[in-house]
Amino acid sequence: MSISGRKIALILSDHFDAEEFNELHNCLTEAGAFTAIVGADAGQKFQDWSRKAEVTVGISFEEAHSYGFDAIIISDGYSPDEIRMNDAALSFVKDMYDANKVVGAIHHGAQVFISLGILKGKNVTSWPSIAVDLENAGATYFDEPVVIDGNLITGRRPADIRAFCNAIIDELERLSEAAA
Repeated sequence: MSISGRKIALILSDHFDAEEFNELHNCLTEAGAFTAIVGADAGQKFQDWSRKAEVTVGISFEEAHSYGFDAIIISDGYSPDEIRMNDAALSFVKDMYDANKVVGAIHHGAQVFISLGILKGKNVTSWPSIAVDLENAGATYFDEPVVIDGNLITGRRPADIRAFCNAIIDELERLSEAAA
């Protein structure tokens, strides 16, 4: 699988899940993608929830619009809660969704979609504890490793990260072939 040259925004905030982020980042870069950490302010440093790992934001939410990303991914930790409270982050995710770019979320990341109001009639998965929240937002919940509905790709839990990553890669490859 190769997505060489594709640009993927990995949205994070403080207290992210380092294990999930690292596995996702490694999977995407091994497939040839350029990944960028996108957060509130470029240069800002985030620590994972255990305070053992640190990453630096490369691109702010405001700057991210100009980078022409092919996909955006929201992972776990406390990131979804903080992203939901940031208007610039929500605007970036919504713009990507509206542009029919690949929009992915794993674990609790799907909570961001609730705040965007884009779940009515959508099929999704997530960590089981937020299934009722997703359903209340109009989605149909499936307890499966990965669910794809249009340009929305959701993953269930950290154990499913490889299947989630492969679904992102497959969709980006499919879009490349369709454009050729």
